Amino acid sequence: MTEGVVEKRFHIFGSACHLLIGSGTTDSTYLLDMAQAELARLEARYSSFRPGSIVQEINAAAGNDSYIPLDPESRSLFTYVTALWDQSNHLFDPTCRVLVDCHDSQGGVRVTADQLQQAIKLVDWSKLEIGPRGARLAARGMAINLDNCIRPYAVDSVRKILLRNGVTNALIEMDQDAACIGRQPDGANWLVGLRYPKGPRTVVTRLKFNDRGFAMRGNFEQRVNIAGENFGRALSPVDAQPIPGLLSVAVIAANCLTACSAASIARLKTEQAGIRWLEKLGLPWIAIDRELKCLGPLAPA
Repeated sequence: MTEGVVEKRFHIFGSACHLLIGSGTTDSTYLLDMAQAELARLEARYSSFRPGSIVQEINAAAGNDSYIPLDPESRSLFTYVTALWDQSNHLFDPTCRVLVDCHDSQGGVRVTADQLQQAIKLVDWSKLEIGPRGARLAARGMAINLDNCIRPYAVDSVRKILLRNGVTNALIEMDQDAACIGRQPDGANWLVGLRYPKGPRTVVTRLKFNDRGFAMRGNFEQRVNIAGENFGRALSPVDAQPIPGLLSVAVIAANCLTACSAASIARLKTEQAGIRWLEKLGLPWIAIDRELKCLGPLAPA
């Protein structure tokens, strides 16, 4: 345990989660329980694989006339995803979930050409209809997966709860997403570890992000090699082929959701377009390109 903090570790959204709060905070153990309860609430409501979640109900009702009711929080989340879809020129598309099953672990296509084309026809975020009655997917067989958006939203939600309760030192980490409050109780920086290639080895660099949010999308260690070229796991919603973009992108921003948005869009563009996007945003970032080189202002010297 880090000195001066109380902490809790558990799994949620299919990911390891780590919560730390300065031990000088009143009722810190109670606040950890409150934070875990908030994450459990969001998992139950929005996890793509949780029975009874809003997302699962929308997927199960795809192609029929049933609308799944949306409360204000859910409508706000869908509005955010739509904005991300627009800003990415429709490359960020949560309906790509159906394409994942069309590929094997090495990135190769494991279905027939006709089956792949049928799956591509089911990819189109604009076919998620949202109206006064709620949300529905227009075609049978369509499915959405919002977990990559819900996790950073959940991290930020916990951070807001802790701030409202007077917490001045905290860290929330879940998979590739994190946020913190202030510094560590002893004044040290909050750090997040990030693996990167260095020659034939993989090493770790640590990034400080006091009072900020962090998100990484993509994983260069899970790259696939096709015809001698490296590709990440992101698939194009247009042709279901691997996108020739950055293998990993990590961003630090004012909150976790903003960092997620920047990293997600950059990873779905071609390499040079992704770099230009990140440079235009002006946020601290690090990326691993297809030649396993580190780029960006946070890249190790």
